[in-house]
Amino acid sequence: MISELFILTSRGDAIVSKNYRPDVVRGTAEIFFRKVKSYENGKAPPVFAVEDLHFLHIKRNKLYFVCTTKFNVSPAMVLELLHRVSSLIKDYCGVLSEESIRVNFVLVYELLDEVIDFGYGQNTATESLRQCIYKDPISITPPEQTSIRGIQQQKKKPSSAPNRPILLKRKIRGSKDSKNEVYLDLLERLTVLFDNKGNAIRSEIDGAIQMKCFLHGHPTISIGLNDDLMIGKERGLYGLVLDDCNFHENVNLDKFEDKKQLQFQPPDGEFTVMNYRITGESGGFAHPLPFRVSSVVEEGSSTERRDVLLKLDSELTRKGYGTNIVIKATLPKTTIGCGHEFGTSGHKFSFNKEDKVVTWTIPRLTGSASVYLRLKLSFESQSQISKELSSISMEFEVPMYVCSGMNIKFLHVTERGHNLSPFRWVRYITYTDSYVFRQ
Repeated sequence: MISELFILTSRGDAIVSKNYRPDVVRGTAEIFFRKVKSYENGKAPPVFAVEDLHFLHIKRNKLYFVCTTKFNVSPAMVLELLHRVSSLIKDYCGVLSEESIRVNFVLVYELLDEVIDFGYGQNTATESLRQCIYKDPISITPPEQTSIRGIQQQKKKPSSAPNRPILLKRKIRGSKDSKNEVYLDLLERLTVLFDNKGNAIRSEIDGAIQMKCFLHGHPTISIGLNDDLMIGKERGLYGLVLDDCNFHENVNLDKFEDKKQLQFQPPDGEFTVMNYRITGESGGFAHPLPFRVSSVVEEGSSTERRDVLLKLDSELTRKGYGTNIVIKATLPKTTIGCGHEFGTSGHKFSFNKEDKVVTWTIPRLTGSASVYLRLKLSFESQSQISKELSSISMEFEVPMYVCSGMNIKFLHVTERGHNLSPFRWVRYITYTDSYVFRQ
């Protein structure tokens, strides 16, 4: 059982605070935030204790969702409850952000009253809670980031299109603006480790098919996947082999083995149709890894000054591109200064003198392109930079590209044997939070 649930911003401001039991300690939000900031880079473990008070938290969209308790609870259960609370707020408010929670705080407190009672989790199903929620949401339009491509139509919509509260469905169902719409995202997270020669020595893909529907009635959705899809078999020259996968509880798998089709009646809100995992070695995926980073140390006349050339090569096709690219390199501990020189304008650079970390930010890079950054380093003493230069890490997003070759062949919507023609929008996105090059 939990004593308190609160939501903090990245600045430590409590925008939501709900007490469920009388044993709540005053100032828990401040105690939690100070403890989190005491960890290196603010990366606190999901569960920790301060004296006899236990804190369990997750972080989503720069917001901390925190529970406190003095009892010996199951950490996995409480963390799952926090994930469900954050998903419910996104479903009912449309967008999970500080602004959306502030303008819909009455709706958020309604949800917390229904989800948790006296510290015990109750109902966390989006569709069943609709009967208990009466406050209409206030829609927030987030800034546009990328485009969503239709399967059959050549139209485009902003990425904020599916960020509508599900409660608005009951208001527009009978209006002229009411549309049947299906939004589907195929997301793949890359985890890759390269050796000092640029070869991938460990690579893994964690994929997910996520969906959000705005459909009238109770239709059935059918999704077609690759015909050569296999699960748990040895890799050959052909075929897409998944190490393992799991499906949403509503998915009917009767046609999956033979026809590679998934059938289900979609629940309300955003949900994950399928999760899958693929591991492979260098060149083991259907499409190449999107980026490669190399470094060259240029020898100079002085051992206290060195130039390091960082080069980023895009392995994408000319039509592809990557966005939100961030490259970080850890320099030797004896570094006292770092100048820089860009090969292309529009990039950003920063150097943290305490951590000796260089950050190179690239807003967008097209396929088959190469860019470089020259670092001009100064040392307080002689340094063998070629040996002391640590690993280089990357973060990025690549729209309309997946390395595995997973493909959505079709998306059909039927009701009582009749085919429906809703607006269908599909995105393919590859991203990473662990893409490391050893030096």
